[in-house]
Amino acid sequence: MKKLRIILFTGKGGVGKTTVAAATALRAAELGYRTLAISTDPSHSLGDAFETALGNAPTRIREKLWGQEINVLEEIADHWKTVKDYIAALMKSSGVDEVVAEEMAVLPGMDELFGLLEIHRASQAGRHDCLIVDCAPTAQTLRLLSFPDVARWWMRKIFPVERKLAKALRSVTKTVMSLPVPADEVFASAQRLFDDTERLKELLVAPATTSVRLVLNPEKIVIEESERAYTYLCLYGYAVDCVIANRLLPASAGRSYFRKWYAAQHRYMEKIERGFAPLPILRSELRRDEVSGCDELLALARDLYGDDDPVRTYYEGSPQSLERADGRYVLRMHLPFAKREDLEVIKDEDQLFVRSGPWRREIFLTSATALLDIEKAVLEGNDLRVYFTKGD
Repeated sequence: MKKLRIILFTGKGGVGKTTVAAATALRAAELGYRTLAISTDPSHSLGDAFETALGNAPTRIREKLWGQEINVLEEIADHWKTVKDYIAALMKSSGVDEVVAEEMAVLPGMDELFGLLEIHRASQAGRHDCLIVDCAPTAQTLRLLSFPDVARWWMRKIFPVERKLAKALRSVTKTVMSLPVPADEVFASAQRLFDDTERLKELLVAPATTSVRLVLNPEKIVIEESERAYTYLCLYGYAVDCVIANRLLPASAGRSYFRKWYAAQHRYMEKIERGFAPLPILRSELRRDEVSGCDELLALARDLYGDDDPVRTYYEGSPQSLERADGRYVLRMHLPFAKREDLEVIKDEDQLFVRSGPWRREIFLTSATALLDIEKAVLEGNDLRVYFTKGD
């Protein structure tokens, strides 16, 4: 069996992310990889790209290729019902309408989360060599990928206190209060979800296994959003192995009605190459016809990858590492496009808080660095380096 490979595709809505993911999956299957294409985007269009109806279970598309569009309602019923029922009961006890309570019991982001958790389950099943993931548009994906770190903080700091408090209150509420207190099954269900999320994060931040590919068009707004996405992905430890510039106008467009647009794309491509270096930039031209169906998708894959293997890792590099230099520990975080004035680093006991613009990550330190103080934090090129030293 080949080693499992996971590739996540994300980008601003409308850049062609789904068609690029579908084309990559088809090419991987053509090369002999047992490939599963998964859509975690609540607005599924992966099946439309393949011109095949897809369901919550893997559906065979052609030899060695399966597709899957996550059904959120089924996933919640299987994995969140206990907690959902408790939240709904809590709201109803406070006077919230029953129908509204049922809807509000499904927390924001749960649909995308259960879609990503399917990646972990598929990897555990061992039936595929390659998982191609069509993620939600950039903003939703970035918010979702931060969930494991947020959940880890909550489970370590708040969850144990809530569980002890609920146990102490349970006997009291039965006699003097009507407010429902969560039973052990509720906490057990939340614990299982957290454990699955932890294992998923370990899988997604392993550069040898998982890569993120940013799909963009050479346009000002799209490039700026992609730059922010690249910074955010690196901040949370996700490895990006290439950028895909999609829908490039052919050279003939430079002599036609689209000559100004072609010249603008040419300038933006130079900016993309400079800004995202050393990441490889893969290119695909705007197709003459709508990209739909396996034949058109394979043509797109040939334009994008040529004779290359799309499953390989195009750039190997970890966005984060802990090094030992000159008797000091140095935490290196690759933060491209980060600005010095937007960075903030704070240590609180065994936690390190790193903020870049509007995004902040809590990092639980190793035992080697938790007892040390921060000597300095400097931005060197595209890398943030945090130096730890023994305090007085």
